[in-house]
Amino acid sequence: MLAACGGNGDSPSAVSTANKQVPVAANAVAASAAAASNVESEFKAAQGVALGMKTTTPAVVIRDPDQNLPPYTPPPPPPVLSTTTLSFGDFTSYLSAGSTQGWAAGTTSGSVTIPAPATNGTGAGDKAVALANTYTTASYEADVTVTPPVGNGPANAGFIVRTTNPTAGGFDSLTGYFIGLDTAAHTLVVGRENNNWTNFIDYPVSTIVGGSTHHLKVTTSGTAITVDLDQQRVLSLNDATNALPAAFASGSFGVRRFGVGATFSNITIKTYPTVTSPTYDFSKVVGMVYSSSTAVNAIDFWQNYDPSVVNRELTYAQTYGINTISVYLHYLVWANDRVAFLSKFENLLEIAARHGIKVSPIFYDDCWNQTPEYGPQPAPVWGVHNSRWVQSPGTPIEQAYFQPSASNPNVTYKASLANYITDFVAPHRNDPRIVFWEPMNEPGCSGNGALQETRAVMMNDARIAILNAGATQPINSPQVQEDEGSYFSDFYAFHPYNNPYTGPINGSSVNALNSETLQRGFPGTTGQTMAGIVSNYGGTTGFIIWELMIGRTNTRFHWGQVPSAPATVEPAIPFQGTIYPDGHPWSTAEMQALTGGFYVKLPVLNVGYYNDPTFNSAPVKTSITPLIDFDLNTERGTDSPDASAGVNATGYGVRWTGAIEAAVSGPYRFSINSDNVARLWIDGVEVINKKSASLSTVSGTVWLKARRHASIKVEYVHNTGVASMHLTWWSPFARRPDGLRIVPSGSLVSSG
Repeated sequence: MLAACGGNGDSPSAVSTANKQVPVAANAVAASAAAASNVESEFKAAQGVALGMKTTTPAVVIRDPDQNLPPYTPPPPPPVLSTTTLSFGDFTSYLSAGSTQGWAAGTTSGSVTIPAPATNGTGAGDKAVALANTYTTASYEADVTVTPPVGNGPANAGFIVRTTNPTAGGFDSLTGYFIGLDTAAHTLVVGRENNNWTNFIDYPVSTIVGGSTHHLKVTTSGTAITVDLDQQRVLSLNDATNALPAAFASGSFGVRRFGVGATFSNITIKTYPTVTSPTYDFSKVVGMVYSSSTAVNAIDFWQNYDPSVVNRELTYAQTYGINTISVYLHYLVWANDRVAFLSKFENLLEIAARHGIKVSPIFYDDCWNQTPEYGPQPAPVWGVHNSRWVQSPGTPIEQAYFQPSASNPNVTYKASLANYITDFVAPHRNDPRIVFWEPMNEPGCSGNGALQETRAVMMNDARIAILNAGATQPINSPQVQEDEGSYFSDFYAFHPYNNPYTGPINGSSVNALNSETLQRGFPGTTGQTMAGIVSNYGGTTGFIIWELMIGRTNTRFHWGQVPSAPATVEPAIPFQGTIYPDGHPWSTAEMQALTGGFYVKLPVLNVGYYNDPTFNSAPVKTSITPLIDFDLNTERGTDSPDASAGVNATGYGVRWTGAIEAAVSGPYRFSINSDNVARLWIDGVEVINKKSASLSTVSGTVWLKARRHASIKVEYVHNTGVASMHLTWWSPFARRPDGLRIVPSGSLVSSG
């Protein structure tokens, strides 16, 4: 599903990565065998599994995955191919218009200097470039002294690397990258120049003051740029700009100043074997954002994590062709219940792997409610899109990023957040179940421009934490509201919600992923369709749909339905969301698009929903479902099996029909646990007739012959209160959940 070639200078070398492939593959085989053994033992112990379930549900095992974890040992540094020291005579000067000073030899051997300009606006962008050599994979270092700022405005000096086409006159008249020290803002600044300026980051460093001297080291390797200041790693960037011009792959070294004087001493350049950054292929990703149908947000999902619900809903995902899920983590859950959270995450990975699904975890989110709180989450607000979704870690923590954390005054939020990320990455640094790590979803979605630089800082620090933990998987934050995500990512990701469908910003599907998409429209807009998503992004960038479940997140309501203007009726077409809690899709046509068309046969039952519990009138809706295994709440909209179709919340009936097949002959016990009356027929013979109108279980046994199709019909009636309906089976002759399977249905029909 994801393939990569090459190596990244900010990651283990290509050789060391290749050397890991054999043990990783062997570990995967061993893990697969262990998982199969676990399923068999769990199946035997459970003595009952939902009909159609692909696997058993592993229990959450509470343990700290970081205990006894071997420390990560970084690969040895690459061999140095050459070392060059530069002096003033190696540089050619390019002065800006109006510059009254020029570059000169410094007072010490090998130093280059330029005095402070008379005013901030003169000499802005003066540079000197050593044109004799060009570099691709190299490190550049020097002792850099920068004067106090002159007047108001930018006041920085530093290196320009991979420099081509330098000319005199303009502030940014070159192609390349600038890494410098700003004594006005007290920041380490990085940006890209191409006869214009693209700012990547201004990282606060309090010791960068006028007159101070710092040892600056910059390393370029592939598209990665790392920056060490005074022997400490401060910045880790990777320019994943879509269709990045080849001009930024190599170039000369130079120095540059803007609004300050500067001296560069002991300038040394080392070259290393050329590294080409990996190119990732996401073309086969068919993904969905996943939060359980029972949760209003990520805090709720993890606090009340239920592996049986996750296993059920990932069965839906697997049945309908999903191979990837994006899952939101949350800092506050980690800060308050660390070991349990890490244990639940491991459980989710195990369940997902049993369904052939890879996971992309998301650490931070800049969308929706700015002040998350740990603890019980409020119920959804009917009619309001994403009514209880919350940011992670939240605006108050972002504002206090460099300040002591609430839980420990000796630990800053910066350090605590790095620990949060490390705790998840370190145990899974080589885990093939992780497809990529996402530091931040949609930086800038909050609209809080005052925190834009902080978000860049957080993505930078998250990247460092992920790499320091030894991650071998790629890293990505999408480019949506702000561009900074692409500067700390190993590939380009975008969130197209338009129709006509839009592709990557610069048109290249190489090293690109559509990591969030699908909105079905609302009055005055043109919505997207699942078929449109598949045809425009399937096989090229791949895609991840928002979202798998139609549940308590309320994304069935559209973006414009906010607290001040909520919906007045249930939407006939859910704005977002794909599968209802009982496993039937909003549209079978969408499942045709996801799984390959009208001729695909899926292991599902046909289902009809009746507002007449006697089943004498026509169904309100017909669909398909992989399971008969669900609970519905009593909240408006999610108390009905399908409110969009007009199915009642009370006084309704559901009928399932299809065929089953046993792997071995023998007696099979079926059980119905439901809140009201329910019946089961196999081959036309009544096996269960549950007459109780209260929550209880009734069982019946039937003999099934191996590899013979047997017809099945199930009916269930719901009156009031919480709806609950579960059909399970057991046989002493079966070893696994697939010992009794639902026979794949005939070709799907477009029944809405």
